[in-house]
Amino acid sequence: MPREIQALYVQPNGHAEPFYLDDEPKRQQSDIADELDGPVTAWRLGRHMTAHTSGPGFERTRNEPVRCAWRDLAGTDAPDLRGPVIVTGPESRDGLLLPLPPQAIERVYRWARLLRPATIRRRPQMSAAQAVGTRDLQCDTHAVHHDRVSGRWAFVVLDGVGDEEDIQEHVRTWAPELARAAARSGEPISAIAHVRAQILTRLGRRWNHMDPGAAAVVAVHHPTNPRLRLAWSGDARAYRLSHIGTLVPLTKDHNFAQELRDAGRQPKEWDHNSLMACLEDGDIGYEEAELDVVAQLVLCSDGVHHPLETYEPGLMEEALLLALDAKESAGSLVAEALSQGRTRGASQDNATALVVRFPRPSA
Repeated sequence: MPREIQALYVQPNGHAEPFYLDDEPKRQQSDIADELDGPVTAWRLGRHMTAHTSGPGFERTRNEPVRCAWRDLAGTDAPDLRGPVIVTGPESRDGLLLPLPPQAIERVYRWARLLRPATIRRRPQMSAAQAVGTRDLQCDTHAVHHDRVSGRWAFVVLDGVGDEEDIQEHVRTWAPELARAAARSGEPISAIAHVRAQILTRLGRRWNHMDPGAAAVVAVHHPTNPRLRLAWSGDARAYRLSHIGTLVPLTKDHNFAQELRDAGRQPKEWDHNSLMACLEDGDIGYEEAELDVVAQLVLCSDGVHHPLETYEPGLMEEALLLALDAKESAGSLVAEALSQGRTRGASQDNATALVVRFPRPSA
């Protein structure tokens, strides 16, 4: 069992937590590089501590808790430490990072407490619901990721095209990766492009319609940003419910039915099944929404929005208005979508709804 060495992971916002390293020098450096997500620079403060920082990142805010602790211990100005910092003890002659001395731990925690905001922003409330319908497998999935460095949240729904095990595995692999990429960068279009490039790299060639594919929608929220950012490819959708109960679509389908409507023609019953873009290929849509008019954000697969809008317009809005919380909202949308199909004896697609409720602007 490797001996663990105590260190501290410290964010610019004052969040500090223990960080444990292996007892082998190369693995220690690897652990630090993995956590900081990039090339690492080590700033040594005598026998007191070493501050490890990453290269340029998405957020480069000064890390004042560590800088203040450095000034306390050294009596001199600290380096321009930015972004998250891992604080360890000094390096021994054999390259091993030593445990962080108690006085350094106390100083870092003290400044982290002093500089952390007195009030913590309320987290969004979120919940998802799913049903297989009359399919054999669940090939929809959803993912949520909170990037602890930037503070951003990312919400994702993927709707796999088909009903096979490789499609199920495909969406379960890439939904979390899409959420992580979006939360890190804050740019949902870039996140879809990033995941698309990874998929093509894994394939070793250009994607074609015989490969596993999925419709995608992703939303990014930062507590200090007054606007939500959304991107999509395919016919997975996003809606916003306002505080006065108006449901507004935020996305526009990339499918044959929408192309016909844009041309002034009436689509046939199954034209919506022909996708013109997806996570792996084609156009990527983008939209922003003012957060103060979004009481609830809904991301869903076409197994939810298609039966509800086709058979019972207005039912989506009603289900959201009557729900007491995000869990009930998501569950009601999926249950109503399946009910509409059963009532008409129609086949029922996989159905997935991810609902996010944001605190009121005055909260």
